[in-house]
Amino acid sequence: MCRSRAPLLAGLCLTLWVCLPIATRAAVRTIPATPLAIRTYAHVLRRFNPQLPSWQSEDLARHLLSSASKWKIDTNMLAAIVTVESSWHTHALSSAGAIGLGQLMPGTAATLGVDPHNPAQNLAGAAKYLRGLLETFGSNPHRYELTFAAYNAGPKAVERYGGVPPYYETQRYVVKVLRAWNELNHTVRLPKRALEFAELPHSPDIDYWLRDEPR
Repeated sequence: MCRSRAPLLAGLCLTLWVCLPIATRAAVRTIPATPLAIRTYAHVLRRFNPQLPSWQSEDLARHLLSSASKWKIDTNMLAAIVTVESSWHTHALSSAGAIGLGQLMPGTAATLGVDPHNPAQNLAGAAKYLRGLLETFGSNPHRYELTFAAYNAGPKAVERYGGVPPYYETQRYVVKVLRAWNELNHTVRLPKRALEFAELPHSPDIDYWLRDEPR
């Protein structure tokens, strides 16, 4: 939850947004939970949280892929949100009371109909909530940065300010999610048959595999 405000980052989110590759801003990829995809994302999750045992990273990767696919959101976008929220620590708890992987507030979790203490349900709830925010801001050319800001500060704050709220935490959060999403798009590579593009056409010449570890 955001409490502090500062004008220092007022233009930073938009600046980074403009500088990010078009693929990060426009391509939406949902990836089926195939064994290869699960193993690939399990490897990525262990980079973010080395404490994850192999079985748990594979279980979380499976739920990540299935939740993103069910709610038709970009897999790497959901992964970026969770990475920034909790670094894939299933028992994460914020000082404001946000719970688990997607840092769901108890009231939000109740509205979504999920148990925030259950990692699989927490991921499903985060995906469902993210889907709703994407639909709310879908007609805005800066829908992704507004969606991320709303995930952090709430949609009412975004609507009240007509954009990313002037909260230091929220503006910093948007930058971090955009950066993580962009990095995941450049890091995770899978065979092209494993990708389903929801918006942009996919070049048949591009193959995907796990290239470099996230920094």
